[in-house]
Amino acid sequence: MIRFALLALLAVAPPLAAWGPHGHQVVAEVAARELTPAARAEVEALLGDRASNAMREASTWADEIRGEAQWRHTGAWHYLNFDRGDCHYVARKACRNGDCVVGAIEREAAVLADRRAGGERRAQALRFVIHFVGDVHQPLHAGYRDDRGGNDFQVRNRHDGDNLHGFWDQDLLRAARGELKVMAHARDLQQQPGPEADRHWEPRAPAAWAEASCDIVQSDGFYPARGRITPEYIARFAPVADAQLRAAGHRLGALLNTLLGAHR
Repeated sequence: MIRFALLALLAVAPPLAAWGPHGHQVVAEVAARELTPAARAEVEALLGDRASNAMREASTWADEIRGEAQWRHTGAWHYLNFDRGDCHYVARKACRNGDCVVGAIEREAAVLADRRAGGERRAQALRFVIHFVGDVHQPLHAGYRDDRGGNDFQVRNRHDGDNLHGFWDQDLLRAARGELKVMAHARDLQQQPGPEADRHWEPRAPAAWAEASCDIVQSDGFYPARGRITPEYIARFAPVADAQLRAAGHRLGALLNTLLGAHR
């Protein structure tokens, strides 16, 4: 019955992304619901709207601008690459000159926390942080160098060809859940509390998040045999994707509460 239900979902599911716009907006919405009053006021002052609306809108900005000439240098800030079999983060190896998702979170978080920086620059940093915290929780944004984070690993989902990175970005949760709106998805995830550690921010956290994402990539069966996406693959890894989105939302909220929730 589970197999036939999953096949039915694959046949009728409408478009829904995991770490496309839908996933980033879900992460932002979970985080917005967990802001302290002080952090919420700061977010609203920087972005000029209610925190929930502003953060959802801001969550996709870093993707929207990356193709523009003045922002092309930010392309490497969305991911990092590990050597296959080694998920230990070493900045000089995985993040030269800070040009990776871990370095970008650390750098932009520092700007966001600096109340001497101008409001426009801090608002820009906030948009980057919202997006990159989502990115680092997509496992293949912390994947292997030799296949460019799954971009060079081809898969087939029923009759459709794709690469593994694209499948995780766009299709995994669509295949498992079917139609699900951002607000309902965020509410569902927020009601699952997750580890208490996700409620605390510390500077080492982005590196640990990247290592944990890489550990998922290393898990048995993550790369589907013969590149075939099966109902069993979806049933196993869709909950992993949901857990990553939930963790990203809790952790983004904790980061913003720490950086913006005091010294107003």
